[in-house]
Amino acid sequence: MSGHLKGKIINPEAHFEKPKEVVQDDALSHDEKKKTLNTWEQDEQQLLTASNEGMPGSNEGVRKDDHNRLGEVVQAKDKIGEKPKQKSSQ
Repeated sequence: MSGHLKGKIINPEAHFEKPKEVVQDDALSHDEKKKTLNTWEQDEQQLLTASNEGMPGSNEGVRKDDHNRLGEVVQAKDKIGEKPKQKSSQ
């Protein structure tokens, strides 16, 4: 796996603006898309937990929008036939 692909998997928000872009990336295999979205889902869960506990996220104020992308990650995973790791409370 090239360093660029590995970077996409371990830090998807640095490479993709939205989770659906992961689904549309032809450079990634199905398994790589799954791993990338799993990473993104975990990151969003952690941000959501931190914000619910009143702790600022590490990139708070950096995003153009303030909403959590967990729902978008779940939708993207569904498009490739994957289920979310946990049931979201949405």
